Amino acid sequence: MSDACGASGALSAVHLDALARRPGILREVLDAGPELRCSLGQHTGPHMDVLHEDPAPGNTLWARWPGDAVLALPDCPATGSGEGCGQYLSHPGGHTWQVADPTL
Repeated sequence: MSDACGASGALSAVHLDALARRPGILREVLDAGPELRCSLGQHTGPHMDVLHEDPAPGNTLWARWPGDAVLALPDCPATGSGEGCGQYLSHPGGHTWQVADPTL
């Protein structure tokens, strides 16, 4: 098992503008707080954090930073240890059951 990246960030004006175009989601995200924390395994490149999980495939919203953007990405289809991966399709690093949160 490897550690999660855990890099921290904050919602930017670009993120907030993109979320404001999605009815009801901006309030949900702001209620959770403006902080972002990368949930990927150790990786290079931009960081990613889930902003909003939608039951419809391909509608989970992710914040990317740097290169700030809000992206609707399909779920990773991998399964293991009786659970599905909580990351997006073709994510870098291990699947969620292979990555430990170093803050816990």
